[in-house]
Amino acid sequence: MEADMEAMKEQMATMMEAMMSMKKIMEANAVAVAATSTIAKVNPMPPSGLNQMNHPTSDMVGKD
Repeated sequence: MEADMEAMKEQMATMMEAMMSMKKIMEANAVAVAATSTIAKVNPMPPSGLNQMNHPTSDMVGKD
């Protein structure tokens, strides 16, 4: 009976470690999502808009 209790304690400790690791990963992901959202709010221009800004099309194409 004592050995069973020790084995259960070991399993519980292992499960708690795994859960804490998952919590840390989820927290890190939440920070990354928050940072990405903040950047998107600061610079809402989509990447395609950046391409147009760097390479504007000319209105004079084909006109002489």
